[in-house]
Amino acid sequence: MNADVSHAIGAPGPTAAPSVVSGEVTFARALRAEWLKLTALRLNWWLCAAAVALLILTLIATVLSTRFLIADASVSGGDAQLTGFSLFENVFSIFTLVTILMGALAAVSITTEHTSGSIRSSLAAVPNRTMFYFAKLLAVLGFIGALTAALVVLSSVVLLPLSGFYDVLPELLGFEIWWLVFSSWAAVVVTSAIGFGLGALLRSTAGAVVTYCLLLFSGPIALGLLLALSGGAAWVTDLMRFEIFALQRQFSAGSASMSTDLPVPVAGLLLLVWAAVALVPGWLVFIRRDA
Repeated sequence: MNADVSHAIGAPGPTAAPSVVSGEVTFARALRAEWLKLTALRLNWWLCAAAVALLILTLIATVLSTRFLIADASVSGGDAQLTGFSLFENVFSIFTLVTILMGALAAVSITTEHTSGSIRSSLAAVPNRTMFYFAKLLAVLGFIGALTAALVVLSSVVLLPLSGFYDVLPELLGFEIWWLVFSSWAAVVVTSAIGFGLGALLRSTAGAVVTYCLLLFSGPIALGLLLALSGGAAWVTDLMRFEIFALQRQFSAGSASMSTDLPVPVAGLLLLVWAAVALVPGWLVFIRRDA
């Protein structure tokens, strides 16, 4: 009997390999897709441009104030109070404001999918919502980390020649300068995660960004008023150590000239707790509510 005929009438033929394997949804593929969406969103680049402009303005102000401080010290005959490390501290303090822009970017990255309705297409491609949520979170924090690192490099490129010109070059291999750079970068990335969690929780760009800004700014204002009303009560002072900006300062202090009430590891851990307070409810809402 012809082999082709016997194959046709009875014997099962070789089964084709399932084509699903090549299109299997993995965390790496979901992460890559989210990264491509981030870089394609025009609003993200506008926020990046705002962060760069803010830093450039700070650098220009630092250069001018440095010239004034050196000139004033030479005229008065006193010793210049400026050091290379204080130069870096002055500029890196701007990363507190960069946190606002990066948190807004993190919130927008997820709220725009809800407002435009594209979240349905995204979830059709990645049905596992937990995988989608954390892939998007990792992509957003990676994007923010890369941008913040670029801002750190830009600051260093300006500050190192400036401090060398005025002969106040900091100890480049010292722990203080490296901790200041790393902690400033890490504080921006960790705090921005709060914006992402609020975006997933509220699904509204305006609501998430406003809530994020209120959370960062209203804490110090409310606690300052409460401190005045309570006549400087000790318990209010204790609370002020745990608001987000205070934790950022204490985390960045390290062995720097800034004072800190909390140990640096504790301040960093509490920043992570703040991020988890927004990320966990955001994740729970995201996996349970309709898109």
